[in-house]
Amino acid sequence: MIISYLSLVAALTAAAADGLPASLSTSSIVPTIVTIAPSLHEYGRFADGGPDANWYVGFNNAWIVKLPPAPIGDFTHAFIGAKLGRAKTRPVPDKPWLRETIPGKVYAGISASPAWTSEQSFFLAETRDIPAEADPQARVDGVGAGEWFWAEVPLSQVSFTAPNYLIVWSPTNYFTKASSAPILAAADLEEPGGETRAWLNRSIQGVPPRSRGASLETPLNTLAPAIAIKLVPPGPEEPAVSVADFSVARAGKRVIVRFSAAGEDVAEAWVESSRDQLEWQRASRIQRRPPYAFSLAPDKTPVPGSFLRGAARDISGAVGVSDGYMIPYAPR
Repeated sequence: MIISYLSLVAALTAAAADGLPASLSTSSIVPTIVTIAPSLHEYGRFADGGPDANWYVGFNNAWIVKLPPAPIGDFTHAFIGAKLGRAKTRPVPDKPWLRETIPGKVYAGISASPAWTSEQSFFLAETRDIPAEADPQARVDGVGAGEWFWAEVPLSQVSFTAPNYLIVWSPTNYFTKASSAPILAAADLEEPGGETRAWLNRSIQGVPPRSRGASLETPLNTLAPAIAIKLVPPGPEEPAVSVADFSVARAGKRVIVRFSAAGEDVAEAWVESSRDQLEWQRASRIQRRPPYAFSLAPDKTPVPGSFLRGAARDISGAVGVSDGYMIPYAPR
């Protein structure tokens, strides 16, 4: 369950008539979402399929929203996020019957004014984790609807007294058109024509605007970019997410990893590998729904003596991991 701050704001005028509470409140249990649309699920345009309307996240294409001051509450963590989809693929060199994701990155920023420094910019996603766009002429792995991606930011960077300006862009220099770049989702505004709260900037060159003068370039008055703030209240003392039933098996050249994840509102899971159980790296794609079964390609299969473990995260950002499993050596 997620609270949409703006939906509550919009409901205040009708509160007296329909019996809903007339005061704004935040939850001490679930995250509070600040966004333009009534809920995160309203952003169904462009990133899920159909015409993309050129809503790509690019080296020369930045999307900006102006969100209201965050509601006062007891929060311990803050995230900024965007709903992304339709990552593009291309034929693998020398194996044109296979396709690979065009590599690239997406960043997001938050500021109290429409200008962002490097300290206000945060990595959001790699295209390999963004659902891919289908190709009617070829098989493409990882096709699906757009998903929300989140980056944790210092709570001090979220304004509780002034508007918050958020921006999404890509530093990848060949993301200059929709045919190569991922797509940002959008929602129809319920009351177009009011105060402008979203803009497109097509003058950037891989970095967000550093000055506010020419930042808000093209106003968007009928559609809202899928960009949001997530505020998380204090968590429980015990681990919020646990990973169990971890197993590893060989299937031909691949390694199959399975596990279960328990907790409230588990949002995603993945496999990590390590040579020393001190430094862990993600070794699989992210899965957003059970059953959590991962097929690791030969180039992702750890060598004997190294370790694998399962990891999962809930919507509040809490992460749980399994015990490490050592890949055994072949018997002599």
